[in-house]
Amino acid sequence: MNEPHTVLDKGWVQLEEMMGGDEAVIRGARICYQSTSSSSDADERLIRRLIRSEPKHNTVFEHAVFRFSVKCPIFVARQWLRHRIGTFNERSLRYCIAKREYYVPAERENLDAYQKHMERSFDLYQRLLEAGWRREQARGVLGTSVYTEFIWTVNAWSLMNWLSKRYHKSAQWEHRQYADAILGIFKEAMPITAAAFEEYVLKS
Repeated sequence: MNEPHTVLDKGWVQLEEMMGGDEAVIRGARICYQSTSSSSDADERLIRRLIRSEPKHNTVFEHAVFRFSVKCPIFVARQWLRHRIGTFNERSLRYCIAKREYYVPAERENLDAYQKHMERSFDLYQRLLEAGWRREQARGVLGTSVYTEFIWTVNAWSLMNWLSKRYHKSAQWEHRQYADAILGIFKEAMPITAAAFEEYVLKS
């Protein structure tokens, strides 16, 4: 299994499993015309042409699939899940007790007050549980900086869709750090597709 990539102060992303790769894209494209590859250079040119073509030929990229494990603040997870371009399963605070882990930004004014507030919210959470509150009710006192974990299964086309938005300079800084880590994994897993995507989409 691939090693986790550290993100922010306590988070990470990890590629658990993948199916396909650049070869799956080539297979998906060439079956349309029953063509065969004459060389590795021809395959690379094909992928680059598919990435920059209009209209988009997205289905060929959907044959490569990734499963990631992610640990991130809840506010990042809520932005992430809004994309609806993959399958998600998240650790449930209805069934699990929240860990005392929360995101602490780099040095800011009033950072001490921020951390004291987060600690007090966990203290109250613990008291409510001890008093017999249900976990799904007690969790209401916790903030969105609390860390959560989820798995994300996504095809390469949808992954590039997500990256084009969350790697963008207008995206929230914390979410961009996760996009940067996943882009690095994407480059290792699908070097031809990722290079073409970076050149024709991210840098365009």
